[in-house]
Amino acid sequence: MEIKSKKYDNENDYKYYILQIGRKYTYVGFSGLHKPISVFNTPNFFIYNEDFHNCDNGENKLDEMLKGFSKVESNNNNVAKEEMKLKMCKIKNEDIIKRENSSEKDKISDYGINELFESGDKICGEVLENYENVEKMKESKIYHYEYKYNQDINLWNKFFEEFCFKIFDRIIKTSNKAKKVIVVMNMFIPTIIRYSLCKCLIENLNYYSISYINDLVSPLFLCNCNTCLVVDLGYLNCRVLPIMNGLPLYHHYTYVYNGGFYINQEIKRLLKEQYIKGKIKELTNHKTTYEPINFSYVDKNMSTNDGNEKSEINMNNYNINSEIWINENESENIFRKHLEMHNLETILNAIENISDDEIEAIKIKYCYLKNEETDFISDKYILYKLQNGEIIITPETRWKACEILFNKKNDQNIYYLLSNILDKLNTFEISVFQNILLVGGCSNIKGIVSKIAKEFSQIIRKKNNSYSQISGKNKNRYIEKLENNMNFIFPKISPNLRQFLGASICSNLENLPDYNNEHIYNNVLYEHLDEDVYMTFKR
Repeated sequence: MEIKSKKYDNENDYKYYILQIGRKYTYVGFSGLHKPISVFNTPNFFIYNEDFHNCDNGENKLDEMLKGFSKVESNNNNVAKEEMKLKMCKIKNEDIIKRENSSEKDKISDYGINELFESGDKICGEVLENYENVEKMKESKIYHYEYKYNQDINLWNKFFEEFCFKIFDRIIKTSNKAKKVIVVMNMFIPTIIRYSLCKCLIENLNYYSISYINDLVSPLFLCNCNTCLVVDLGYLNCRVLPIMNGLPLYHHYTYVYNGGFYINQEIKRLLKEQYIKGKIKELTNHKTTYEPINFSYVDKNMSTNDGNEKSEINMNNYNINSEIWINENESENIFRKHLEMHNLETILNAIENISDDEIEAIKIKYCYLKNEETDFISDKYILYKLQNGEIIITPETRWKACEILFNKKNDQNIYYLLSNILDKLNTFEISVFQNILLVGGCSNIKGIVSKIAKEFSQIIRKKNNSYSQISGKNKNRYIEKLENNMNFIFPKISPNLRQFLGASICSNLENLPDYNNEHIYNNVLYEHLDEDVYMTFKR
């Protein structure tokens, strides 16, 4: 029986604690609430392969441009090429820098840049030509991650002991033994992680009992349907789980290594690339005069429609969280002026040192997926204030960063994800596509729904002929109807909170697997966690 405390009646009104541990954020709250009461950054317990961007041709273009700069300066100053590489230690990863095997690096001063024009035009032109005509590289997978502590139970116990104490020490006022914790997380992570977390909450923090809810099942409690395709566009993975008549089809569970983390890395790369391309263009054109420019400030509380009034502002005197929208006819001059006012190395270092919160703000506010068919595209430049400087975000960077989710040069993309799940489902299971529910932080990206719908329509058209030959006419006919019957579900909750709120509703059910001290003492907890991953959705 659950022990109840008479202290702090306001907390005792809530039956359970809800704990959702995601790849990026951890949410904590009470059952029955429509939002968490606390949000924490999840500690990094992954080991990333930092060579991801080396697999894409964009990194090689960046290297090619850097070599062009070095070649121009060495030819003008008659200094060995190895000694004239740009001092850009923050541009590339440490592993790449070590392979460069060059320790002597000099800065490019403003005087040095001005001296490069006459003899550098030809070389810069060659670099630009190679950049535009570079051949496409072979397909390569987006890099994945490994779990930090592998199968070391002691390290996982210590990790969760520190992390859980940090979380609950701030919000808990009643006796720990009086509450039960509902844990929402990816149930396909290694069992040893779920085991260590459960053991920590029961033994170290003395909670009464623990229950797990699959984070791909919980969002369905927000919807008026029990047949659905749940698509999680998360931080490290994009995952898909079909649910048919309340039964999750775990044998069709599909995922790819792509998500918000990779978009953040792509934003940084594109920001650096736009400045290097701009500097090369400046050297090529050798224009020293600029037209007068004006900046128009847009208040965050104001609408960004063209009809609204805009107030003038001095670019050197605005709030750190402010941004400036730049008109198209002034954008080119402003970008050149910005390059002239700031040293290239300083800008690139500022981009490399952008905090995660700033990158997330840029991604959600200004990045989007363009759709030329519906004219969903912007040509506005943005002057964005950082904590350690300021940058201009070009229109190309704004839409191109999120395209990494659909980049077909890598087989870890959403096109592959949807195509794979469509191949797995049989004729009677295809109906799950009639209800599609998006969850996860990347679902907030502007234009993501129309982009997924467009990709799915392309997949249907491509597979119609193949299904008629391989799987028979029945599946072919059924798939032809999907394009018009596909429906996206939009609960009035932010996509990154749908899993938490669904678990808050689900926690009131009486059929959740329950773990307590008896399971630990009888040495059956590990085996039960392995079996209970196959939890069904019950209304």
